[in-house]
Order: sequence, then C-alpha cells, then structure tokens
Amino acid sequence: MVIQKDTGTAHNGLGDWYWQRLTALVLLVILPLPFLLLWGVYSGALNQFALLDLLDHFLSRLFHTLLIVAITVHAYIGLKVIIEDYIHKAMLRVLLIGAMLVVMSAAGIWWLALVWAWGG
Repeated sequence: MVIQKDTGTAHNGLGDWYWQRLTALVLLVILPLPFLLLWGVYSGALNQFALLDLLDHFLSRLFHTLLIVAITVHAYIGLKVIIEDYIHKAMLRVLLIGAMLVVMSAAGIWWLALVWAWGG
C-alpha cells in the first residue's frame, strides 16, 4: 500500500520553494558586490576609469548575468506564488502570470544586452 502525500492543486510547491531559496542564496552572495563598488566610488577609493575597467572585465559581466537571472527568477516565482494564492479566477491568473513572464523576460534580456555591450 502506497501512501500518497497531498501536494496541493499545483503540485509544484516544493520546486518553487527550492528555486526561491536557491536564488535567494545567489542574491545574498552577489548583490552586495555592486554596493561595494558604489561605496568605493563615493569614498574615493575608485575613480571613474577604475570603475569602468572593473565593469568591462569578463568576470564582472558574468556576475551581472548571474545577478540578472537570479533577480528575475526570484521575483517571478515570488509573484507567481502570490498570484496563484490570491487570484481565484483561472483565466485572470493565467493572463497575469503570462504578462508578468513576458515583461520580466524582456527586462532581463534588455539588461543583459546592456551588460554585454559595455565597452565594445
């Protein structure tokens, strides 16, 4: 006899929880780095040219890419769960989640295009 656990109607709560925590850890590690750069500029430790040299480096672009992906996935999952929990009309829920996916994807792609076009 197999006992099946009730996973709710969406059947993906554990996956959402896992990805939300994983992206939160990525953000916890990477998000302070831009603020450290800003602090370096405002404290005078970095001038504009040194900052641009750091931002033009491949590793900086890679961290930006990870940051963009983590922010987008984290925000999408969080807002999707809120919409699934509080919007009860199925058609409206599908439209909102679809529109949110399109807008967030477009913003992420635009941000990535900017990051990878720096410096030429």
